[in-house]
Amino acid sequence: MKIAVVGAGITGMGAAYALSEDHDVHLFERDSRFGGHANTVEAHFGDVTIPVDTGFIVYNYRNYPNLTGLFDHLGVPTKWSDMSFGLSVAGGRMEYACDGLNEIFAQRSNIFRPRFLRGLREIMRFNRTAATQLDDGRLAGLSMGDYLRAEGYSDWFRDCFILPMGGAIWSTPTAQMLDFPAESFVAFFRNHDLMTGLDPSQRWRTVEGGSREYVSRLMAKLGPRAHAGAEVVSVTRTGGKPHLRFADGSEAVFDQVLLACHGPQAHRLLADASDAERNVLACFRTSQNRAVLHSDEMLMPVRRKVWSSWNFLSPLNPAEDQRPAPVTYWMNRLQTIDRRYPLFVSLNPTRTIDPAKVHVEFDYAHPVFDGAAFAAQREMPALQGVGGVWYAGAWLGYGFHEDGLRAGLRVAASLGARPEWARDLPAPERSYMAEAAE
Repeated sequence: MKIAVVGAGITGMGAAYALSEDHDVHLFERDSRFGGHANTVEAHFGDVTIPVDTGFIVYNYRNYPNLTGLFDHLGVPTKWSDMSFGLSVAGGRMEYACDGLNEIFAQRSNIFRPRFLRGLREIMRFNRTAATQLDDGRLAGLSMGDYLRAEGYSDWFRDCFILPMGGAIWSTPTAQMLDFPAESFVAFFRNHDLMTGLDPSQRWRTVEGGSREYVSRLMAKLGPRAHAGAEVVSVTRTGGKPHLRFADGSEAVFDQVLLACHGPQAHRLLADASDAERNVLACFRTSQNRAVLHSDEMLMPVRRKVWSSWNFLSPLNPAEDQRPAPVTYWMNRLQTIDRRYPLFVSLNPTRTIDPAKVHVEFDYAHPVFDGAAFAAQREMPALQGVGGVWYAGAWLGYGFHEDGLRAGLRVAASLGARPEWARDLPAPERSYMAEAAE
């Protein structure tokens, strides 16, 4: 079959590669580069050039089985990373990190703060009880705000742990994390080993030389069938086949089309959407997040002992803050970069960064996860393959690299692909190949 894949992030690249062995696959990307959030840039310090990731940074073996299989298959070099979380409130008024007791009490006055000590006990309580509540069905239908109130958790636990952690993980305004479904929140924390205290069993890895190493290998496999700077502006279904129209006015007809882009983009591209398609796709939203690669230490916690891989720079009232989540990633620690060359990626910085220390900046779109989005995910299988149009992206999971790859592989499996490197091949949405043979 002749198949078009629209969007060259991990979803589109992975699906196109999986399908390319048996089909005539063409990958279209509107930008001048492939990779989406897999975006490695070079930071220059005199004669020293350092590759740094600014979007996708880390993965682990357990929660990213298909990505691990793809990396092994492509021979992508990887190395251990170092994951940790730190919080700085209101310019250093209150700070702690989760590395160990010395880092938890890096601000020694916290030892004498009853609210802080109670909050630590509540973290242990949450880690001990939330997963059981999930398994017992007691979180069904609850938002995180509902759950925290019902369980009697303190404002400190909410404002200095749950909301900053959630905001950092999902690049979401902390106030909006209160609407996040409690079931999904706790399930993610458990599955990603975030409820095991100071000694998590799951270790993280990063790509040696940056994620461009895997992107370049995939693009070499696809060759001339990957088209950068090729913007698709609409998809219509005529005569049982999808028709693509491009920004330059050209058109092309395919047997199948995979829209491997964000949900709102898929919604805009589908020119002849049915009421059902419009209603479901309208539930998916994205938020824009500014990412700045820089060398300004003022965007880190005040106390160096608190410096962590992920640093959430919180306002005084996170439960009311509707601004995009402000997080600084310490790239020297995440990607084991020589600390003589300080490198940070700040997402949605609220402090002014010294312009002389800025290397580059980008805008990234991240999926917004709320009750409507998770409910719409359950409706998506009924839309898959209608008129030859399929949908995939990290927005159909939890928003991470493995979610995007898995969604793409699910569509590829529906079209008959069974790549050997996929270690957890998802079941197809429906078997197009079986239906076509009938």
